Amino acid sequence: MEPLLQNDPNPKIPYFLGWAGLVPFGSAALVTHSGLDAFVLYGFLGGTAYGAVILSFLGAVHWGLAMREDRSPHWYVWSITPALLGFATLLIFDVEIRIIALIPLFALTWLIDRQAFKHGLIPDWYLQLRTILTAGAIISLAAMLLA
Repeated sequence: MEPLLQNDPNPKIPYFLGWAGLVPFGSAALVTHSGLDAFVLYGFLGGTAYGAVILSFLGAVHWGLAMREDRSPHWYVWSITPALLGFATLLIFDVEIRIIALIPLFALTWLIDRQAFKHGLIPDWYLQLRTILTAGAIISLAAMLLA
Protein backbone atom coordinates (compact mmCIF):
# COMPACT_ATOMS: atom_id res chain seq x y z
CA MET A 1 0.00 0.00 0.00
CA GLU A 2 1.31 3.46 -0.90
CA PRO A 3 1.98 5.79 1.98
CA LEU A 4 -0.37 8.73 2.27
CA LEU A 5 1.69 11.83 1.64
CA GLN A 6 0.71 15.10 3.27
CA ASN A 7 1.36 16.96 0.04
CA ASP A 8 -0.88 14.67 -2.02
CA PRO A 9 -3.51 17.11 -3.32
CA ASN A 10 -6.23 14.45 -3.56
CA PRO A 11 -5.64 11.37 -1.41
CA LYS A 12 -8.18 8.77 -2.47
CA ILE A 13 -8.71 6.79 0.74
CA PRO A 14 -9.62 9.74 3.01
CA TYR A 15 -11.94 11.13 0.34
CA PHE A 16 -13.69 7.78 -0.12
CA LEU A 17 -14.04 7.22 3.63
CA GLY A 18 -15.14 10.79 4.22
CA TRP A 19 -17.90 10.57 1.63
CA ALA A 20 -18.93 7.18 3.02
CA GLY A 21 -19.13 8.84 6.42
CA LEU A 22 -21.93 11.07 5.14
CA VAL A 23 -24.15 8.04 4.47
CA PRO A 24 -25.37 7.73 8.08
CA PHE A 25 -26.17 11.46 8.17
CA GLY A 26 -28.08 11.30 4.90
CA SER A 27 -29.85 8.10 5.89
CA ALA A 28 -30.92 9.58 9.21
CA ALA A 29 -32.24 12.67 7.46
CA LEU A 30 -34.23 10.56 4.99
CA VAL A 31 -35.64 8.30 7.71
CA THR A 32 -36.83 11.27 9.77
CA HIS A 33 -39.02 12.22 6.80
CA SER A 34 -40.42 8.68 6.36
CA GLY A 35 -43.62 9.34 8.31
CA LEU A 36 -43.24 6.06 10.20
CA ASP A 37 -43.03 6.94 13.89
CA ALA A 38 -40.53 4.24 14.87
CA PHE A 39 -38.26 5.08 11.93
CA VAL A 40 -38.52 8.80 12.60
CA LEU A 41 -37.43 8.29 16.20
CA TYR A 42 -34.50 6.08 15.14
CA GLY A 43 -33.54 8.64 12.53
CA PHE A 44 -33.42 11.43 15.09
CA LEU A 45 -31.62 9.38 17.73
CA GLY A 46 -29.25 7.73 15.29
CA GLY A 47 -28.45 10.89 13.38
CA THR A 48 -27.74 12.95 16.47
CA ALA A 49 -25.74 10.19 18.16
CA TYR A 50 -23.70 9.82 14.98
CA GLY A 51 -23.14 13.57 14.99
CA ALA A 52 -21.72 13.37 18.51
CA VAL A 53 -19.46 10.47 17.49
CA ILE A 54 -18.18 12.38 14.47
CA LEU A 55 -17.44 15.44 16.61
CA SER A 56 -15.33 13.17 18.80
CA PHE A 57 -13.45 11.95 15.73
CA LEU A 58 -12.83 15.52 14.55
CA GLY A 59 -11.26 16.39 17.87
CA ALA A 60 -9.17 13.23 17.85
CA VAL A 61 -7.47 14.41 14.66
CA HIS A 62 -5.97 17.23 16.70
CA TRP A 63 -4.90 14.87 19.48
CA GLY A 64 -2.86 13.02 16.88
CA LEU A 65 -1.41 16.25 15.56
CA ALA A 66 -0.57 17.44 19.09
CA MET A 67 1.66 14.40 19.56
CA ARG A 68 4.07 15.82 17.01
CA GLU A 69 6.97 17.64 18.58
CA ASP A 70 6.37 20.82 16.57
CA ARG A 71 2.82 21.31 17.92
CA SER A 72 1.67 23.27 20.91
CA PRO A 73 0.38 21.09 23.75
CA HIS A 74 -2.64 23.42 23.84
CA TRP A 75 -4.02 21.41 20.92
CA TYR A 76 -4.66 18.58 23.38
CA VAL A 77 -7.20 20.81 25.11
CA TRP A 78 -9.01 21.50 21.87
CA SER A 79 -8.80 17.84 20.84
CA ILE A 80 -11.13 16.69 23.62
CA THR A 81 -13.49 19.65 23.43
CA PRO A 82 -15.63 18.41 20.49
CA ALA A 83 -16.09 15.03 22.21
CA LEU A 84 -17.18 16.64 25.46
CA LEU A 85 -19.55 19.05 23.73
CA GLY A 86 -20.92 16.29 21.49
CA PHE A 87 -21.55 14.11 24.54
CA ALA A 88 -23.32 17.02 26.23
CA THR A 89 -25.74 17.22 23.29
CA LEU A 90 -26.71 13.60 23.92
CA LEU A 91 -27.94 14.62 27.35
CA ILE A 92 -30.55 16.86 25.71
CA PHE A 93 -33.74 14.85 25.43
CA ASP A 94 -35.53 17.17 23.01
CA VAL A 95 -34.10 16.09 19.65
CA GLU A 96 -34.85 19.43 18.00
CA ILE A 97 -32.77 21.26 20.60
CA ARG A 98 -30.11 18.54 20.28
CA ILE A 99 -29.90 19.21 16.55
CA ILE A 100 -29.82 22.96 17.13
CA ALA A 101 -26.88 22.37 19.48
CA LEU A 102 -25.01 20.08 17.06
CA ILE A 103 -25.12 22.37 14.02
CA PRO A 104 -23.00 25.19 15.51
CA LEU A 105 -20.60 22.62 16.98
CA PHE A 106 -19.87 21.34 13.48
CA ALA A 107 -19.35 24.93 12.33
CA LEU A 108 -17.03 25.57 15.28
CA THR A 109 -14.90 22.50 14.57
CA TRP A 110 -14.59 23.60 10.95
CA LEU A 111 -13.53 27.11 12.03
CA ILE A 112 -10.85 25.64 14.31
CA ASP A 113 -9.63 23.43 11.46
CA ARG A 114 -9.54 26.49 9.22
CA GLN A 115 -7.34 28.27 11.77
CA ALA A 116 -5.10 25.19 11.99
CA PHE A 117 -4.80 25.24 8.20
CA LYS A 118 -3.91 28.95 8.18
CA HIS A 119 -1.06 28.15 10.59
CA GLY A 120 0.16 25.28 8.41
CA LEU A 121 -0.87 22.58 10.87
CA ILE A 122 -3.11 20.58 8.53
CA PRO A 123 -2.82 19.99 4.78
CA ASP A 124 -4.90 21.75 2.15
CA TRP A 125 -6.68 18.57 1.06
CA TYR A 126 -7.89 17.95 4.61
CA LEU A 127 -9.51 21.36 4.91
CA GLN A 128 -11.11 20.95 1.49
CA LEU A 129 -12.52 17.58 2.49
CA ARG A 130 -13.65 18.90 5.88
CA THR A 131 -15.46 21.77 4.17
CA ILE A 132 -17.47 19.42 1.98
CA LEU A 133 -18.17 16.94 4.79
CA THR A 134 -19.12 19.65 7.27
CA ALA A 135 -21.57 21.09 4.76
CA GLY A 136 -23.04 17.60 4.28
CA ALA A 137 -23.38 17.04 8.01
CA ILE A 138 -24.98 20.44 8.61
CA ILE A 139 -27.37 20.05 5.67
CA SER A 140 -28.39 16.60 6.92
CA LEU A 141 -28.95 17.86 10.46
CA ALA A 142 -30.94 20.81 9.11
CA ALA A 143 -33.06 18.42 7.02
CA MET A 144 -33.72 16.41 10.19
CA LEU A 145 -34.74 19.59 11.95
CA LEU A 146 -37.33 20.22 9.23
CA ALA A 147 -38.89 16.76 9.65
